[in-house]
Amino acid sequence: MTPALFRFGTYNLFNLQIPTTPDEKQRYELIVGNIRSAFQNRTGVLGVQELLGPTKSDAQQLLRYLAEDTGLMCEVMPVRGKRAVPALASQASGASAHRFHVGLLWTSDIEPVPGTFRAYEGGSDFWHGLAMADFRAGGPVPTRWCSYHAYPFSPERRLEEARRVMSVFQDPDVAGGVAADWNSISADRRPNGDFYDPEPYLEQDHRKLRYQVIFDPDNPDAPKRANREAGEFLRRDPGGLRDSAAVLDVPWQWSCGHWIDAKGRADDFGRRRIDTLRVTENVAATARAHTTHYGPDAEAASDHLLVTADFSLRELAVTPA
Repeated sequence: MTPALFRFGTYNLFNLQIPTTPDEKQRYELIVGNIRSAFQNRTGVLGVQELLGPTKSDAQQLLRYLAEDTGLMCEVMPVRGKRAVPALASQASGASAHRFHVGLLWTSDIEPVPGTFRAYEGGSDFWHGLAMADFRAGGPVPTRWCSYHAYPFSPERRLEEARRVMSVFQDPDVAGGVAADWNSISADRRPNGDFYDPEPYLEQDHRKLRYQVIFDPDNPDAPKRANREAGEFLRRDPGGLRDSAAVLDVPWQWSCGHWIDAKGRADDFGRRRIDTLRVTENVAATARAHTTHYGPDAEAASDHLLVTADFSLRELAVTPA
């Protein structure tokens, strides 16, 4: 039976590692509960970011634990290989190794197409990484779903990474989307032409702004406007990826900025929206809902909130417009 709606989600898990202390276990249980609540009685795929592990094997085990505890799936056949592996992509390996990983989880009523999983590991293309697989998910053709985490420290590097993200959808017959912490503000617009995301930095003055705003070398007092170059590249036609919140023109909602760190400090950037779901034009045409999952448990679990969008993939055009 074809599901009525397909749910796609993104969730930055804030330095989540295999829990060993009571506090870590408590936060892990909150994350598990948030995911279970969002995907209960649903069909869909969830992209997760900031899985921590000193090795890829550690992060794979953490993704397995998440799958088991949430009732979701994570094992997929890679392009090369005869054994299923967790759908995980890691930062650069070797001497430049980092600890951050991204992954995919999905409900048990759909399945990845064998041999389509690919891990774009960190290195020349990405700082963090991108995990990708095609799924038979209720539409007339398989669809492609990705989890990605953008570079935090340079608008120019984010633009270059955006070019690589778009290469995943270079084939015009490929439909799907990317769940991500983009580490920047969207450039998508409302029907009236205004930016969907208002300028968040105009009244701010702190050192981290250097990674987010456009600088005018001739006017140091110019308004601190968000650098949206990566978002503009991602949304441009032909072949752009649509931000599901802007597609549906839902009321603006923040996805991060509520967290108080271990030293009692609030987020320097304040509340903003950098966790979004970008989908191909034909998938966007089937969008039915966009939800940011708020609540005490959500805000206590991570410095980012779980974001989902629902699509009617059975209405998906076989050939994108």
